[in-house]
Amino acid sequence: MTDMARQNEAYLTISEAAAILGVTPQFLRLGLQQGRFPFGTAVKFRRWAYYINSERFYAYIRQQGGEQK
Repeated sequence: MTDMARQNEAYLTISEAAAILGVTPQFLRLGLQQGRFPFGTAVKFRRWAYYINSERFYAYIRQQGGEQK
């Protein structure tokens, strides 16, 4: 799915968001766990669960000057 098509979805997966940012999925997971990104959150139940809001994610990308690829 293209990045433009994904912008209409409610959320992104860790893999999708990490690829767009140009970072590893583990880097993104740790950043979300530490509250370092304004576009998502991490919650620990038995395992960590992640949510990345696509609207806030793409706004963050635009604010940072475009895609990192």
